[in-house]
Amino acid sequence: MNRALGKKIMQLRKQHRYTQKHLAERCGETVTSISAYERGQRIPTTQVLERLAMALNTTVIDLIDPKYVQHPSLQEFIDQSLEPTQPLDFKPVLEDILVHLTLSNEVYFNGRLLTQEVRDHMATSVNQALQQGLQSIKT
Repeated sequence: MNRALGKKIMQLRKQHRYTQKHLAERCGETVTSISAYERGQRIPTTQVLERLAMALNTTVIDLIDPKYVQHPSLQEFIDQSLEPTQPLDFKPVLEDILVHLTLSNEVYFNGRLLTQEVRDHMATSVNQALQQGLQSIKT
C-alpha cells in the first residue's frame, strides 16, 4: 500500500500543479516527508493523511483507495481536447459536478470543506446552467 499511496499523492499533487514544497506548506509537513511518502518509504499518520487529503482536495478514503482515480480538472479537460477550435462538451462535466455536490457526504474546494448552504447554492447554479443549455464553449 505504501507505493500505491505514494503514487496517488504524487499524481494528485501534479494534477494540482503543486511542487513538493507547496504541498508540504499546505499540509504542515516538510519537503523531505512529502518526498518519502511519494516514494513509499514512509507511511503518513492518520492526522497527516487528513491534512494531505484536504490539501489535495479529496478525502482520506479516496486518497488510500488504490482503485480511486480523480477525474481531470476542468483545465486538464480543456488541455486534452484534440482541436482547440472544436467546441468542448461541458454537459458531462457539469452533470458530474452536480452529482458530486448533491450526493457526496463531503465536498472540498481548494482544500476547504464546503457548507451545505454553499453546496446547495452551487448545485442550483450548475442546474440552471444545464437547463439554459450551457453545454459547450469555444477555446
